[in-house]
Amino acid sequence: MTRKPQQRSIATRARVLRAARELSRKYGLEGLTAEAVASEAGVAKGTVFSHFGDMDGLLSHVLLERLDALRSGAAENAPQDPLLQSPVDALMERMMALIAVITDSPTILRLFLDNIGVTKPNCATEFVETLDALDAELAAFLELWQASEDLQPPLRKDRLPSEMVDGLIAFMIHGAILFKSHQITDSAVLETRLRRHVEAYLLQA
Repeated sequence: MTRKPQQRSIATRARVLRAARELSRKYGLEGLTAEAVASEAGVAKGTVFSHFGDMDGLLSHVLLERLDALRSGAAENAPQDPLLQSPVDALMERMMALIAVITDSPTILRLFLDNIGVTKPNCATEFVETLDALDAELAAFLELWQASEDLQPPLRKDRLPSEMVDGLIAFMIHGAILFKSHQITDSAVLETRLRRHVEAYLLQA
């Protein structure tokens, strides 16, 4: 029996995405082209664009795997009792893990910057939702810290957690740019620098 057009379209889209992910694993994101993806998937180049709009739309779907892995890793490695870990240490782990993902290639950093605050029309909805979820998880962590009388050092109480998240994102973007532009080449040096900024910004005076 011939599959319905909608089923064929879903299968084609999945084949294109599978091809893009396979090529990105083999050759990296920088050399990923619509022609290469189309050839690997066995479709016309126009089919790639008809399903994903443009290459950034396709790449945002490819990168979902990395963002999802980041979220899963954070959940798996989170201490069951937040008192078992310094909140500053826990925060730095989260920030450096995200910086590692977004500085893996210029393409990832560009997509991340393009979708902070303004969503490009062809970007995967799930990509933006995942970024929003990471922000929400960070805000929830700060809210827990701010409300606790036991977590030390104490978090400032004159700003909302959502406001502080905005500042932390700015620190991460600045750190990512410094690292990717080779102004800082050692991640340990970058972490030390970011920690000083974070402590000055977040800790109760």
